[in-house]
Amino acid sequence: MSITLSIPPAIVQEIREWAEENGTSLNQYVRDCLEAKCIELAKARKTRGRQFIEFAKSHQVKVPEGWKWSREEATERKMRCLA
Repeated sequence: MSITLSIPPAIVQEIREWAEENGTSLNQYVRDCLEAKCIELAKARKTRGRQFIEFAKSHQVKVPEGWKWSREEATERKMRCLA
């Protein structure tokens, strides 16, 4: 996929020079930065997922046997997560 970015020329030149000195290209540098951010975001999502699972396991609600949610109770959104 190709995209167009608007970056000030001075920044582009600085990064181009840095990239050349480090054996890469401006395009590869941008791809690497975007990929690193995607990995960071994926890890954060997994961490939040693990936090939710731990919270759910540690906050089990005991209800009487045979008790069923009413339609109104099932659609209420009063859950609060204490992080």
